Amino acid sequence: MFDAVDPMILSLAAAAAVLVPLIMAGVHIGVVLCLAGMAGSIVYTGGNWSSSVSVLLMNSIGTASRYIFIVIPMFIALGTIAGQARITSDLFTAFSRWVGHVAGGIAVATIGTCGGLASITGSSMAASAAMTKLALPELRRFNYDDRLSAGAVAMGGTAAAMIPPSITLVLYGIFSETSIGKMLVAGVLPGVMTVILYALTISLLCTIMPSLGPAGPRFSWAERRAAVGPILPFFAIVFLVIGGILFGIWTPVESAAGGALLVLALAVWRRQMTWRKLFFALTDSAIISASVVMVVIGTLVFGNFLVLSGFSEVVTEGILALELSPLGLFCLLVGVYLVIGTMMEATATLALTIPLVSPWEGSPRV
Repeated sequence: MFDAVDPMILSLAAAAAVLVPLIMAGVHIGVVLCLAGMAGSIVYTGGNWSSSVSVLLMNSIGTASRYIFIVIPMFIALGTIAGQARITSDLFTAFSRWVGHVAGGIAVATIGTCGGLASITGSSMAASAAMTKLALPELRRFNYDDRLSAGAVAMGGTAAAMIPPSITLVLYGIFSETSIGKMLVAGVLPGVMTVILYALTISLLCTIMPSLGPAGPRFSWAERRAAVGPILPFFAIVFLVIGGILFGIWTPVESAAGGALLVLALAVWRRQMTWRKLFFALTDSAIISASVVMVVIGTLVFGNFLVLSGFSEVVTEGILALELSPLGLFCLLVGVYLVIGTMMEATATLALTIPLVSPWEGSPRV
């Protein structure tokens, strides 16, 4: 009976039979994609599991072992070391003193701090988690509306998806074979604009409806200037990391490694780093990096299966047959991502969709 079924359809059905239940069960997306890709490949090759699985795994692991992938653990280490060095609290203090007195000022300071955190953590979840512990108690102390408080923390965290060193942009560059350096530089302006627009929106809402979020205390100019001093070295490091990529002084890998070392040196110089804190920072970095690399390997396995089965080519031809304008294609993709984004976080969404909307043919470019 199965002989009459198109091998592509049969293999896709096998992959879906593995993919959907495991995703619903909450299994790590990297593991899910790896198993689904291997299952589909075995069915497509008629049960020749040894050769199909070995080729997929060797190609994917070989690609994931390339030099450019070092950028992921380096940027993650930069963020975890900065988190242990109390840079987060210094950022929040500075923003609170400068903008806390405006309507919704504490929430605006939360957004600004999230933007600053985005430039060191590279992770939306990490930024939101840090601000949940730091900003929510302050927002509640000033009787901010709970919905506005949660929204400020959640929205602020999304800035990390754009502002370098964005792990999301790094993964997109890897999955789509786009220059990672160009992707990071391209995220600066829209990321900063996103933070500014979020802050203006919150301030406007709180001006119209003061019950949402009252203004915080007003600090003297001397107190504001005093709060800037502790964060100036941090912003100097951010400028070196991003500016070095922008002006071609160093590669993303070199900028990530240099940034991590500079943040560690800053923490030691300010006597905010102990061996215990460094151990926890590096442990967190290793765990997060392993999780991200597993997503990369799983995506490569699944993407290679889609190419092997011919499904990527079918999807591409189907989209071209629609004869959509660039704006129409953009709107179609936005609609698809809006639906998927309500069910999955950014990394999982990228891992599932990039092999289809931007299939790769080579190796990641720096």
